Order: sequence, then C-alpha cells, then structure tokens
Amino acid sequence: MADVNKDKGNLAKEVEMLIVARKIRYLGLVILLGVSLIFVMGLVVSGSNINPSLYYLNVASFIFCLVLCALSIPLKNMLMKKVTLEKFEAKYFNAYVLPYALCDFGGLLCITTSLFINQNIIFAALGYFAMASAVIYNFPKFDDHKQFR
Repeated sequence: MADVNKDKGNLAKEVEMLIVARKIRYLGLVILLGVSLIFVMGLVVSGSNINPSLYYLNVASFIFCLVLCALSIPLKNMLMKKVTLEKFEAKYFNAYVLPYALCDFGGLLCITTSLFINQNIIFAALGYFAMASAVIYNFPKFDDHKQFR
C-alpha cells in the first residue's frame, strides 16, 4: 500500500513539473509573438529613419544581441543546476525566465536600433532570428523534469 501512495506522489510531482514546463513554453511563445509584432511594426515605419552616420549603432546593438543570447544558454544551465524538488516550481520557472529576459532584451535592442533609430533591415532581421533561435533553444525539453525525481 505504501508503494501505491509513493507512486501517486511521484505522479503528482511529475504532472506539476509538466504543467510548469507548459507555462514556460507559453511564456516563450508570448515573448516571440511580442517581438515579432514589434519587428513588423518597425518594418512599417523604418523608411523614415535613414541615418548613414549611425551605422555603428546597428553593428553595436547586433553584437550586444548576440552576446546576450549566447549568455542565456550557460545562464539557464547554471540555474538549472540549482533546481531541487523543494520549491521546484519557483526555481524551475526562474531558470527559464532570466534567460528569456536576456534574449528578449538583446533582440528588442537590436530591432529598435536597426528599425526605429537607423534603418538597417538586415541587422534587424539577423537580431530577430538570433533572439528567436535562442528563445526556442532555451525552451524546456520534454524530458527535463526527469532529472529532478
């Protein structure tokens, strides 16, 4: 009888872990949707923002975007090592929210600089794809929760 209760407890924890992972995926998708909308709106108004003397801002913001997106991966791995079964939901959620925030900040900075300050659609698109790739790469994997049993 004790084994049945233990199995029910493990099953409940696993369901909780899957629910948290689904919430994290939804958060990532909402971030992607928001940045996509800003990117599209920037394409609409970018024609009035052509300043060749500000090209260095495009390059700097793109490099900054790449650095932040690259740093999000080791940050997620470092935060995932601190996740335990005690307070699982909060620690697991934070292990994804902070890397998402880095990617979001870098992508938005690159897009706004490249479309709203100085039109450069190439840098804006590259920044958008770098940010989207990093967010998708940071999505919770299907079997991530199994390491916390």
